[in-house]
Amino acid sequence: MRSVIFLFLTVGLLITRVCFAHDADGRPNWIAEGAYRGSDGVHCCGPSDCEQLSSDEVQVRPDGIWLTRFKELVPFEQATPSEDGKTWRCHNLSGERRCFFMKYGNT
Repeated sequence: MRSVIFLFLTVGLLITRVCFAHDADGRPNWIAEGAYRGSDGVHCCGPSDCEQLSSDEVQVRPDGIWLTRFKELVPFEQATPSEDGKTWRCHNLSGERRCFFMKYGNT
């Protein structure tokens, strides 16, 4: 039983370290600091787990936001306003989307 608890604590520590390891270059980490979570409740992490998308890779449609590079439709309710005015797609190790951030209006 102790070894199982130790394993969970170790894995949790490693996941936390992965999420925050990218801060060495001093970039702001608003995604991690904001404690954002995806629709599955998993933490979005930060820029090392996120890719910035250009405006030509994003199309707003009546049924959601189409990401052309990923051939993926993000439902509007899973899109979060971006704090830096840029568009970001955060993913897990297998490349599946965790979180999506996009500039809305004049924000």
